[in-house]
Amino acid sequence: MIKLRVSEILVEKGISKTRFAEMMGVAKQNVNLLLNTNNIQKLEQIAEALGVEFSDLFVSDKPAEEAVNGFVEYRGEIYRIKSKTDLEELLKKM
Repeated sequence: MIKLRVSEILVEKGISKTRFAEMMGVAKQNVNLLLNTNNIQKLEQIAEALGVEFSDLFVSDKPAEEAVNGFVEYRGEIYRIKSKTDLEELLKKM
């Protein structure tokens, strides 16, 4: 399973939720929505605001050799790849 680690990054960088809200230009009440978002554009904004790579926002509980996670754009469509099976299915379309 892939989990967002934005809260962890905030702790690592010593950034309070109030400061994070300011950085993101949102009300403090909306920070928890950001901490759990699956909106790619918001996640890209979060990564930029925190000065981390997009991929740093995620952690997998699977061993590294088994973990597959990402997004692939093919012919104008974006596909989320969460498993070897997802990847194989996308490759069949190619």
